[in-house]
Amino acid sequence: MSRENVEVILQGLEAVNRQDVDAFVALLSPDVEWEDAAFWSEPLRTYRGRAEVREWFQRVVVEPWESIHTEADEIIEAEDNRVFGGGLITARGRGSGVETHFHGWAVFWVAAGKVRKRRAFLDRADALEAAGLRE
Repeated sequence: MSRENVEVILQGLEAVNRQDVDAFVALLSPDVEWEDAAFWSEPLRTYRGRAEVREWFQRVVVEPWESIHTEADEIIEAEDNRVFGGGLITARGRGSGVETHFHGWAVFWVAAGKVRKRRAFLDRADALEAAGLRE
């Protein structure tokens, strides 16, 4: 394992914080599978390929939020090129100005410096298990 996998994920967080879709998509494998849980009041769905993830980013990260900030509380390299991450997401609604805070967790599979798969979780224990880690 290398620190490079963690760096890819941290770069992705920075791109989200800037709402920079191009920088974000550049970190993805062309055949990425991006699973999104119900963080944003949407049904569970897997987005396949950069074009679908680009649409997800616009709809979930850019359009509803005037600003968004993700901060990793924990980030752990696991076996098989997996990275476990958890953190606080703070966002301000574009139209309402209301600020929202919530925690989320994800497991990322990284290959050749690109995210090839992501699974999101509402429960930390489930994310740790998917990463092959224990509490």
